[in-house]
Amino acid sequence: MPRKKKRADELTTEEAMKKMFPKKVREEAKKAAEKPRSPAHLSIDKKDKG
Repeated sequence: MPRKKKRADELTTEEAMKKMFPKKVREEAKKAAEKPRSPAHLSIDKKDKG
């Protein structure tokens, strides 16, 4: 007897990503998530403090 499918709220982030997106897109998203933020947001913070 086959296993029941997990409901959407029971999926882990990795399982949901694997189910919804092709491998190429997942790899690109992972690379983008690992990149540090751009230094542009730092200049905005400095203006608010001064």
